[in-house]
Amino acid sequence: MTLGLEGQKVLVTGGSRGIGRACVETFSGLGCDVRFTYLRDDKSADAVVAAARGRGESVAAIRLDAADPAAYAGLGDAVKNALGGLDILVNNVGDAVRRSSFADSDDKLWTDSLDLNLLSAVRAVRALRGLLLESKGGVIVNMSSIAAFTTGAGDSLHYGVAKAALNTFTTGLAREFAGTSLRVVGVAPSAIDTDFQTRHSSPDRLAKVVAQTPLGRVGTAQEVAWTVAMLASPRSGYVSGAILPVTGGR
Repeated sequence: MTLGLEGQKVLVTGGSRGIGRACVETFSGLGCDVRFTYLRDDKSADAVVAAARGRGESVAAIRLDAADPAAYAGLGDAVKNALGGLDILVNNVGDAVRRSSFADSDDKLWTDSLDLNLLSAVRAVRALRGLLLESKGGVIVNMSSIAAFTTGAGDSLHYGVAKAALNTFTTGLAREFAGTSLRVVGVAPSAIDTDFQTRHSSPDRLAKVVAQTPLGRVGTAQEVAWTVAMLASPRSGYVSGAILPVTGGR
């Protein structure tokens, strides 16, 4: 039995690296027609596209500044022109911006965090809502974080709050689309072996996370991507409004 995703039209935001890239590779490997957004790393975006085409898969990139509200005005037309429609939207864009105590945080840190982790998803859904509703089984997958549950207190409260807001958006949006076939789900990873950890976590910090994790290791981007694909699959057709932790038991 397959996941039943062959021929699905997929958009992954922030797909040039890390979990986003793993999602692109997973969906394209499952026979989907995939587009992904990126901002400035042309080299990484080109590498993702070239590797996929080398495997005979359908992947292309769309440049988008996820933090710029005006950038979403043309996203619907860009996706329709590229794919002809849309079945699955993976709102993967997000970042902790920087670590900071609450006492040292400023308004810009909070607004930047909300822009990247919440409003990027809100804007993408608004821009692509019509295309997703035209799909016979549209799915939105929002990339949350364990920080939404653990709060991120200490040095990333701004991130935890933004991801908690994204969880509320996920559950509320599922209800917003009541009466349609459009599903909305979330995935909340713990520490994953990507450049996010390289930028935001020291080796000592990661060692402490591993010590708190029953499986005794950090996760991989591919493991998160397979979870995303599983939830997006029509085999998970009765799952909506849920946020699934991918944390190794942490």
